[in-house]
Amino acid sequence: MSVLHIIAAGLIVFATIFHSVMGEKKLIAPTLAVDDPFIQEPMTQGITRFGWHSASGFFLLTALTIVLPNVPQMLVWATGGLWVALGFANLFMMKAKHPGGFLLSLIGLLILAGEAL
Repeated sequence: MSVLHIIAAGLIVFATIFHSVMGEKKLIAPTLAVDDPFIQEPMTQGITRFGWHSASGFFLLTALTIVLPNVPQMLVWATGGLWVALGFANLFMMKAKHPGGFLLSLIGLLILAGEAL
């Protein structure tokens, strides 16, 4: 683990909180308020919220992966590669208009640089 991993983990925690709080406010709540019978089903609402917020839990798991001792080096490399890939996919799919892609990419690059240096 390096200082770059600690910085990346801090950014992951920030991204996790932002994802949950702002996603709920700006995306999930308005989407679930749509007057559509399918959207108004309790199961649909529960699955939508669960899916969104469980992603945040997996974010935190990756933060632990890069800061805990004795984690296999290949897993840290894979974690960094995943963040970069997700960041680039976000940038491409959102035509660089969504700030998440830049942050995801930065996190991944910090993880990879922390392993390389």
